Amino acid sequence: MLLVKLKSIAAKLAVLAASTIVAVIIAEIALRSFGISYPMPYVPDPYCGSRLDPGMQALYTKEGRAWVSINSHGNRDRERSLAKAPGTYRIAVLGDSYAEAMQVEQEQAFWSVLEKQLGSCEKLQNRKVEVLNFGVSGYGTAQEYEMLKNYVWQYEPDLVLLAFLTGNDIGDNSKQLSPNEVRPYYVHSVEGDISSPIVLDNSFQQHPHYLIAQTTYSKVKVNLINRSRLLQILRQVWADYRNRDNAPKPLPEIDDTGLDPIYAPPKDKVWQQAWSITEQLLLMTRDEVKSHGADFCVVTLSNGIQVYPVAEVRRSTMKSWGVDDLMYPDKRIADLGTRENFKVITLAPKLQEYAEKKRSYLHGFPNTKPGTGHWNVEGHQAAGTFIANELCEFLGQNRNDSQSDPNLNSP
Repeated sequence: MLLVKLKSIAAKLAVLAASTIVAVIIAEIALRSFGISYPMPYVPDPYCGSRLDPGMQALYTKEGRAWVSINSHGNRDRERSLAKAPGTYRIAVLGDSYAEAMQVEQEQAFWSVLEKQLGSCEKLQNRKVEVLNFGVSGYGTAQEYEMLKNYVWQYEPDLVLLAFLTGNDIGDNSKQLSPNEVRPYYVHSVEGDISSPIVLDNSFQQHPHYLIAQTTYSKVKVNLINRSRLLQILRQVWADYRNRDNAPKPLPEIDDTGLDPIYAPPKDKVWQQAWSITEQLLLMTRDEVKSHGADFCVVTLSNGIQVYPVAEVRRSTMKSWGVDDLMYPDKRIADLGTRENFKVITLAPKLQEYAEKKRSYLHGFPNTKPGTGHWNVEGHQAAGTFIANELCEFLGQNRNDSQSDPNLNSP
């Protein structure tokens, strides 16, 4: 009798297991057919906190839709040789998620557009142009500086282009403002004194999350999640549930509330410190680039509200935020470049004019709200074209300057 019961239980368990397996297979097929994917593309890094996982490939659909392929060196870019071929002019792009550009196909990203457009720049005298992308989502200027020092120079770039997002980079550079504990920061050597120099704080290397991420268990878990669309969506649902209380409340006109309060001179001491750290990091990056004989350029990108195609929406949003100038952070960085002698390309005014003329949303996708989030294909195309035009002129000026001053770098 007992044996019969055990056989019956075993049969039911077998049916349940088989049904579960079939259900999982069906769910995987359905999620893949609908193109639903939430991969985990990052691995721990001792210098930057995290980097893209070398060799990872995945479909990205959270915002936009694109096939993402990470090269063997851990960059969202095609395979690149370390050695620079003779007659080649190389540009290294540093940045965050705008440079990583997972929302669009690789050939649509602004750095791909830039590479193609600069190929016809007469100032480069028919040299082959290569634009190498080192952008990683969530990076602040400190991580980009560490990326430059520890990974970029082996590629022998002639110019370093730092893509600066005013919407969150200032806050990301502050240990007090940023929620990310697993990244390097630079802090004032004298606490509370914004005139003091900044020093590296890499205490993240001892953070439990960073240590756990390097364990075999964590690596196996991430590998399984990246292979299963079902596990990806379950993880995303759980993450959204945990963060439900921290979700930003949308404004009536435009949901751009992920932005830091950067559209006016900071009155709060913490924000004054964040700006001081940011400006010192930009100067440190400039000096690092110059020490390697390369050219340095900062390009300030755009936030959705800055280039919203309807002027009335911009005005009403400014009123609700209590600010007078949506270009304040861009102008501040441009002024820093003028004072400290480095090139700054300011995109937001140009993109705003383009968006108004074309009546186009340069931010946002069919699966997100128009005018918010990251650049779409048109936004990347316009940005890459504007950057290429200004860089071509800049390189021409540098070439003319170098003819009269042999100490200046020449591409």
